[in-house]
Amino acid sequence: MKPKTQLNTHVGARFEAEHGFTLAETLIALVILAIGMLGVAAMLLDGMRASRIALQRTLAVALVADLGDRIRANRAAGGSYALSSGTALAPPAKTCLVVNQCSTADVATVDLYRWQQAAVAVLPGAQTAVTVAPVGALSQQRYTISISWTQSGDATAADFTLTVQA
Repeated sequence: MKPKTQLNTHVGARFEAEHGFTLAETLIALVILAIGMLGVAAMLLDGMRASRIALQRTLAVALVADLGDRIRANRAAGGSYALSSGTALAPPAKTCLVVNQCSTADVATVDLYRWQQAAVAVLPGAQTAVTVAPVGALSQQRYTISISWTQSGDATAADFTLTVQA
């Protein structure tokens, strides 16, 4: 007697027909993936823009604080630190690189020029201003230091102001 060895070909055929994806399923998956990738790209661009704006604000804070420290270090210059908004300073006549070479007013002129040049170099369309006002009967003065600029990739203006009493 011969043993019966028969394969069930119908069951195997059914499994083979269910393997893989159809063209319609593949296209739908690609469309969903493309929409997801566009969302990721938009989020990446928004993150980069926010990062650039944060960097500009950080630079503005550092610049304004730097001038505030320079004013505190050179209190005797007083009103020499006044700077009208929109004024572009010319290079100072003295560089004040040698100790006792310059007066306190000369040092203030050099400080303001270098500060304004740094602001213009790192912030797009930077405008600088420093107002000086006496503080009551005290021999101190109040300095309001401000920088305004146009934010990169945005038409809105940004500004930062710091008030220092020295």
